[in-house]
Amino acid sequence: MPLIDPPYFSGFEAIPLEYKNKLWSDGLPWYYKNEQNKANAVVICLHGFTATPYEVSPVGRACLQLGIDGVAPLLPGHGYSQMAEQKKEFSKITKDIMFEAIRQEIIQARKHYDFVGIFGHSMGGAIALTMASEGLVDACTVTAPAIQLPLRNEILMGLLSWVNISIPKNPDNFYNPNYLFENSKAALVLQRIALHSRQYLAKITCPTLVVHSHNDPLVNSMVVKLIEEQVKGSFEAVWFDESGHVMTLDVKSKEVSEAIAQFLANQIIWRW
Repeated sequence: MPLIDPPYFSGFEAIPLEYKNKLWSDGLPWYYKNEQNKANAVVICLHGFTATPYEVSPVGRACLQLGIDGVAPLLPGHGYSQMAEQKKEFSKITKDIMFEAIRQEIIQARKHYDFVGIFGHSMGGAIALTMASEGLVDACTVTAPAIQLPLRNEILMGLLSWVNISIPKNPDNFYNPNYLFENSKAALVLQRIALHSRQYLAKITCPTLVVHSHNDPLVNSMVVKLIEEQVKGSFEAVWFDESGHVMTLDVKSKEVSEAIAQFLANQIIWRW
């Protein structure tokens, strides 16, 4: 596997010994595998900016209930337990590093599965859409995809992109192991990922599901229309307006996860 620095941690592989004590135990990659997976299908689940695979674990469990395996890598620069390493590794990420990590995860999935779907939340959603635009997956599902950031954030990141500073942020109202700061350099990378994803939406030909909330304070609901107007494959949208941004863990976590799992199961049935 090509060297990626900062490294990503695959859900298909054990954590290297030198990193075992550096990462949050609740934020490690996971692999939910059913030995009776007759459909030979998997969904790769991607967490959001500053978060960990814990954030998308409800989706993996819902998919497993419908006979679809689930795997979630820990994205580069994420998941470190000590503040010093958090700030150091997070500031090293780049757009190309993030994309290449998931391409590698898809390559591993293709070695074992006939059907490879992808799910991503927020930044993970933007990355998932990019992988779909490259024709690497059979179906794409996203929640609150961060393909358009608030104007205030884009202006601020443009002003601060030349420095490396960390800005405290408020914790979620529910348990979700993630960094309690945003880094100016990392945030610029998020902006670049969002722009790249928007530019290539028209290349998506696989079935696509977008799950969103009109009350999301971070990702405007306009992104749903933007995706619908450009993708070439079949498109579905589902709304859960009781939810905020982190839909996978918020008040409608179960319903959101089940909607994603059912969409993927429907694509598998149609395919065969």
